[in-house]
Amino acid sequence: MKNLFLTAVAAIAFTFGVQAQDGGIMKQQGGENNIELQLAPLGGSPISIGGIKYRKFTTATTAIRADVFLGFNNSTDVTEVPDVNGDPIEVKDKTSEFNITVSPGIEMHLEGTNRLSPYYGGVVNIGFSRMSSDDETYDPVEDEIYTETTTDGSLTLGLNGVFGFDYYFAKNIYIGGELGFGLQFETMLDTKFESTQDGVDSAESPNGSSFNLGPNVVGQIRTGVLF
Repeated sequence: MKNLFLTAVAAIAFTFGVQAQDGGIMKQQGGENNIELQLAPLGGSPISIGGIKYRKFTTATTAIRADVFLGFNNSTDVTEVPDVNGDPIEVKDKTSEFNITVSPGIEMHLEGTNRLSPYYGGVVNIGFSRMSSDDETYDPVEDEIYTETTTDGSLTLGLNGVFGFDYYFAKNIYIGGELGFGLQFETMLDTKFESTQDGVDSAESPNGSSFNLGPNVVGQIRTGVLF
């Protein structure tokens, strides 16, 4: 009976010892999925989301990643003007903007500590944006409302080397930061102008491009969870 009791105590002690060792490691061990939010509390809004990142840890020290940002903004300003009879009519100015950025990449994580996981890696940036405006104008001579439409946009390609860290303040939950150094090429799409008014020709004008090389910082607080 005494031997059985000692055996049971030893088994319980071993079990809690293994759990304590496992509980000491807060970060990834390999095989986990990860969803991350990039928050910008110091931006124009109190808390805004700068993007969403997905990671897959193929091993404890290697992860594939993809950052995605999707943004859309639409606004309308309404102004009342008098028509030929002096009655008020509405003319509208509409603006819209669409942005999408996709950044696939790979991370290599260093040993760090049980809570800290520093890493380096490479990321390809692909971005597209489109802006348009529809401005209405009332012509009292013809007693008609005409619309002038202007559209333009941009296409961005880049390659970045990134350096960052994840700090796990609880098991599988972390905050972190990231900076990078890379190159980026942006080409502006042609500006197009169209009008519904007779006698006003459509027009198209080319825009330039830019090339940048240097450091860049992700101005968001990264926070995520492993699952």
